[in-house]
Amino acid sequence: MAAPETPLDELQWRAPEWIAQWGLRTDNVLEYFAQSPFYDRSSNNQALKMQSQFSSPMMQSQDETKLLESMRGIEFAIAISNPSTALWVIRKQNRISQTEAVPLATYFVVEENIYMAPVVYSVVSSRIMACTKQLTEALSICADKMPKFSPTSGYSYAATTQEDDESAKMRIEEQMMARALGTAFQFENGGENVYLDVPQKLKEPIMLPARNTTKAGIGAAGAISEKSTPAAPVLKRRRTKKSDSR
Repeated sequence: MAAPETPLDELQWRAPEWIAQWGLRTDNVLEYFAQSPFYDRSSNNQALKMQSQFSSPMMQSQDETKLLESMRGIEFAIAISNPSTALWVIRKQNRISQTEAVPLATYFVVEENIYMAPVVYSVVSSRIMACTKQLTEALSICADKMPKFSPTSGYSYAATTQEDDESAKMRIEEQMMARALGTAFQFENGGENVYLDVPQKLKEPIMLPARNTTKAGIGAAGAISEKSTPAAPVLKRRRTKKSDSR
């Protein structure tokens, strides 16, 4: 299976050996561009080149431009020329008439390097993806540094990677001490809702009255006498009746 080809808008091409032999000027920049993979060999430029390679003298660039304007189809033309900064802009276009051509692609020749200009969709999508990535990283960093909250323990601050263990430990101890002091203050003031599980104050024990330990209530052996029981008067009345009948 053949390896996938690199997209043309991600390719940088150059031929330093060609530059060393022929140099780079406005009159031969299209010839240098024809050596690159950006060139279309079915274009009108290639057709004129094949027709004029055996003619003498060689066709000048002005004559080639006039012939290209009279033809129809795909062609390459120099849009911007700045030899002082070694910059040329070449445009691939579809020639419809002698005065009208539809641009298809744009290429930059900077010194000996040739680049293809990306389309607007690629530029906008790349910028949006870069912006989204930066926002995601920024939000994740902010979320890690924000305090955490829970109903049972309140706000808590986790130690970051920039803090050492001792500073993180001291900060946690300060938080626990502040929470314990707040709970103790509320408990001392009689608050009902406390955070710690502290037992309530114990009520004073109720003192029961001592029992009557006289001889009328309790006998020597600890048994209740007949005078303290409710059945004693009944037995006494029954004995009196028996004695009367006799």
